[in-house]
Amino acid sequence: MPEREQRYRSTLDSLLEGFQILAPDWRYLYVNPAAARHGRRTPEELIGVRIMDAYPGIEQTALFAVMTRCMTDRTNERLENQFVYGEGLSRWFELRIEPVPEGLCIHSVDIEARKNAEDALREANADLERRIADRTAELEQANRELEAFSYSVAHDLRTPLRSIDGFAQLLHEDCGDAISDQGKDYIHRVRTSAQRMASLIDDLLGLSRVTLIPIVRTDVDLSELARSVIAELDPDNRVRWRIESDLHAQCDRALARVVLENILSNAVKFTSKTPEPEVSIQGTEEDAIAIADNGDGFDMAYAAQLFRPFQRLHSEREFAGTGIGLTTVERIVRRHDGFVRAEGVPKQGATITFRLSPPRGKTTRPPSG
Repeated sequence: MPEREQRYRSTLDSLLEGFQILAPDWRYLYVNPAAARHGRRTPEELIGVRIMDAYPGIEQTALFAVMTRCMTDRTNERLENQFVYGEGLSRWFELRIEPVPEGLCIHSVDIEARKNAEDALREANADLERRIADRTAELEQANRELEAFSYSVAHDLRTPLRSIDGFAQLLHEDCGDAISDQGKDYIHRVRTSAQRMASLIDDLLGLSRVTLIPIVRTDVDLSELARSVIAELDPDNRVRWRIESDLHAQCDRALARVVLENILSNAVKFTSKTPEPEVSIQGTEEDAIAIADNGDGFDMAYAAQLFRPFQRLHSEREFAGTGIGLTTVERIVRRHDGFVRAEGVPKQGATITFRLSPPRGKTTRPPSG
């Protein structure tokens, strides 16, 4: 054997990958040790032997059909094949089949470890998906139970509150002449507290509802939606409104309306003592909406409290409210993967900035429901 051929054969024999050459009559012309190990044979057992004699039944396999096509059409093929040895044993190989002048060259790489890792990963993913589905079902059931509990508690609380308010009113109407001014003041305070508690219950139910209902994103014209809300909040046009046109967001329309109702009602409320109240609704460079007013404002040192339930920066005597509105806003924008922030200066107004759409260039992920 020439020295060059001997050198090439020595190189092929030392490869960790399998390398074999088949003649057109399917006899092995060359098999390196790695390829022989892949077939659980030795090179000496295969050289000069037809492949169908070495591995009976192989001509009925899909692999042999591919090899025949490559041999006949002189085409290349790359595939993964599970070689079955019998007795329930098998192993995965990556094969590259190429025509050569002598017939067909087959390069093989053992990928059993990789396939086992892929199977393990698929099983782990399937198990994770099952656990996520189970956990999701548990959370959905818990949410349904929580919602039912909330409505039940609200109903049970409303009934005695209505009785307290109603009987206090009857007491004032039927016995008002016999009650001192101080007693009438007491009755007024009882009724005011009962009504405030009823408002708190309604707001808490509203907060619970926006946390549970599914999000359906559509293209929403926030400018048009804001005008609709303003028509209800300020029918007498007491406030001077400046609304930028064509402010759009990919969001849930019903929840977007809740956001605008809460922010704009605050703007109306906190400008109620301003001689010339003004509120602007403008887009920002952050793809957000900024609602600014020239009302009572607030100290930025307490800005974080605005989005916590029941945290109010003004007394009930100054401005009525339950302290739930901006908490509801924060929950809604968070469910939309957005943000909300508040900026203000005492006696100089406040600005609430929020975003319901994802930033430009980013896709919207599926809602959490």
